[in-house]
Amino acid sequence: MKKALFGKNLIKKITAAFMVVILLIPYCSAIVTLGDNKSDLQDAQNQQNNIQNKKKETEDKIAKLKKESTDLNSLIQGLDAQMGELSASLDDINTQIEQLEAEIEETEAQLEQAEIDKESQYQAMKLRIQFMYEHNDYTYIEVLLTSQSMADMLNKFEYINKISEYDRQMLEEYQSTINMISSSKVKLEEDRENLTENQESLQAQLDALEVVQNEKTSQLNALKKNTSDQEAYKKQLEADEKKLESEIASITAKIKAEEASGVTPTNRYDGGKFKWPTTSTRITSPYGDTSDRTSPHKGVDIGAVKAGVSGDPVYAAYDGKVVIAHRQSEYYSTAGNYVMIYHGNGLYTRYLHLDSLSVSVGQQVTKGQKLGVMGNTGNSFGAHLHFDVMLNGSYVNPMTYFN
Repeated sequence: MKKALFGKNLIKKITAAFMVVILLIPYCSAIVTLGDNKSDLQDAQNQQNNIQNKKKETEDKIAKLKKESTDLNSLIQGLDAQMGELSASLDDINTQIEQLEAEIEETEAQLEQAEIDKESQYQAMKLRIQFMYEHNDYTYIEVLLTSQSMADMLNKFEYINKISEYDRQMLEEYQSTINMISSSKVKLEEDRENLTENQESLQAQLDALEVVQNEKTSQLNALKKNTSDQEAYKKQLEADEKKLESEIASITAKIKAEEASGVTPTNRYDGGKFKWPTTSTRITSPYGDTSDRTSPHKGVDIGAVKAGVSGDPVYAAYDGKVVIAHRQSEYYSTAGNYVMIYHGNGLYTRYLHLDSLSVSVGQQVTKGQKLGVMGNTGNSFGAHLHFDVMLNGSYVNPMTYFN
């Protein structure tokens, strides 16, 4: 019967201990996530402002680069138009030069033929003059003798004179033709020379414009590359900003949770010295003690002023808010009656094995305020106070907070 009763009690104790562990999980999680969130938020907001400023500067740079690219592109298009006009003019001049060269070639052929015709006419005239000179007397006598009348004689003399005049006129006409063709050739050559000068001038302008166009195109490519780099940098800033926004939202949520806990900047732990949590200073088991334990002691055990006698007052080590005020009458806990206080900045203190409690969950307490009295509840072997400190989810040496 006793064994069965003992078994039932053991099951109750295990169940109660499990429930305590379950109840402690949210607080341990809070310990991990809460901390000096105000400072973290300020840092994140400063980074966000810095990123926003950089993003604004980058956007301004991109806008400026795009405007420069647009202006430069317009200039290049203008150069293209000018080069197109010059190329068209050059093509027209080249066509004119080709036509002139063909005309000059034809004129040279005409001039050559005129010279040949003139020379032929000249040679024929020389032969007639020579013949007439060599047979001058006979000719005129023959004319007199053979003439049947005065009229016939005059006609023959007129015929001879006409032949001479014809030769003279032909020579003059040939010479006039040669002079005219020569003048035309000179004029054509002058026109060709002028067109060639224009051609060279236009080609020089075209070459100069091409140099400028190449320079401006290189500048445009550099602007496009710079714009692309700035846009990539802007995307990176936006990604960083998005991460910061998420971080700020997370920190803000933590701050709200902390503020909801009642721990405010006025009562948040700021590194001050703890008050000793009871009247007794007799430490029966220090932090880290491994004697009679399977793992190092997570806090310090302080024995009663009178060994084994409960009732010594237990005080809050620092300002904070009561987050656990467990009474053994509610359910069994190896910690017995105990109090857990959150001091902000991820710092918690616990007061275990109390005989009775003077505070309740949600209550704000000040440094030195009475929490209850020392006892021997839970898994305890004599009246004592187990006092421990948790920082960001890990147990730390409480003694460092009293120095």
